[in-house]
Amino acid sequence: MDEFRSVHSADLESEALRQLLAEHVEHEQAVELRRFFMTRLALIAFAVWLLSWPIHLLPHTVLWALLAIAALMIGLTSTSPILPATRNKTRKPLR
Repeated sequence: MDEFRSVHSADLESEALRQLLAEHVEHEQAVELRRFFMTRLALIAFAVWLLSWPIHLLPHTVLWALLAIAALMIGLTSTSPILPATRNKTRKPLR
């Protein structure tokens, strides 16, 4: 990777500069190809995981359902916060 740092064209001969540029382009194309295949592999792995949902998602579904029931019960049984009284406060006149 050190060979791809900034290079001045005056420091190299034209053939060496062309070779360095070709290596840089080849490296960039290899990175892009690797990224393309890794993205496709991730999508395929996700699709396989999603299609096998009963195996993976059933325990998670039960867990999330229990958490949702607990949150609903806490929300329904909790007392509302007591708001301070506003009777004795002075009101500002409307403009």
